[in-house]
Amino acid sequence: MRLFNPVTMTEVIPGFHDTKGAIELPEDNWFFTTSEIKKGKKLAVNEDGEPILIEVSQQD
Repeated sequence: MRLFNPVTMTEVIPGFHDTKGAIELPEDNWFFTTSEIKKGKKLAVNEDGEPILIEVSQQD
């Protein structure tokens, strides 16, 4: 079971982190299979609280 906190945008480890507000992600979710974010992308959260990558805008 993998947990993700959509507020802090981090992995949640039960017993180490507070699990309040965390959602369970499938084991094959990309968030746990990549070690870095691709250039031109940034981490965001979709309407379900799941991590997604979005394009970095020029205004950021």
